Amino acid sequence: MSTALVSINVALDISGTSPLPSTNAPFASYSVVVTDSSGTPQPAQVLTGVETPVAWAFNTSVNPGAGSVTATALDTSGATIGTPTTQAYSTGAAAGTFPTLTGITVTANPASTTASTASTAASTAAHRTVVA
Repeated sequence: MSTALVSINVALDISGTSPLPSTNAPFASYSVVVTDSSGTPQPAQVLTGVETPVAWAFNTSVNPGAGSVTATALDTSGATIGTPTTQAYSTGAAAGTFPTLTGITVTANPASTTASTASTAASTAAHRTVVA
């Protein structure tokens, strides 16, 4: 059974600037890795701020369920700048799941109880007439 993939949009929230550590070369890009509910990371997407139609964003398809996105700032030498940022996400129920049944409640409907009883009595009386 194949699972229908879910399309998601990943957008980095960029606001302002941060000081570049003295040990790093100039900033080059963000490397963004999406890991879906299968647990397998997708190939890294490199974002430089000139993406179209929206800067710092891309679309990808994932397996339904929970996953995560990790963005790592890279310098021109490919070294990590600072600490990677990870964001969890959920697209809803994971593939291969179904609602868990915890019980069944049956109650009499007062409006139909009287009608049902009268109908049963009439049916029984008619049956007796035919059989007799």
